[in-house]
Amino acid sequence: MNEVTVFSILFASVGLLFAGLSVPLILGRVPPNHHYGFRTRKTLSDPKIWYEANRLSGHDLLVAGAVITASSLAMLVLAQRWKPDYVVFTLLAVMMLSLTGAVWHGYKILSRM
Repeated sequence: MNEVTVFSILFASVGLLFAGLSVPLILGRVPPNHHYGFRTRKTLSDPKIWYEANRLSGHDLLVAGAVITASSLAMLVLAQRWKPDYVVFTLLAVMMLSLTGAVWHGYKILSRM
């Protein structure tokens, strides 16, 4: 297995991990805590806000995970001739942008609650 394949599979696994972590948030199975979920003073102060903010943030995390996974699989197919460094940089950029977008959207939603 070449490096591009290894990095693509690794990043796809991370995307699947994020998608998997989003499911309990979406389903409202994560009670207020200081370890897992969209944790701010506001979300921790009111269970109603906690569950709604985490449900919506869970959807964003699911989308981010799907984008990361899809990008990784695209790199697996399309970027076999690229230098491994370029693949890693591209996938890191996709991951950071998608997660930043999810966090930004979470704070935007929270400001309206």
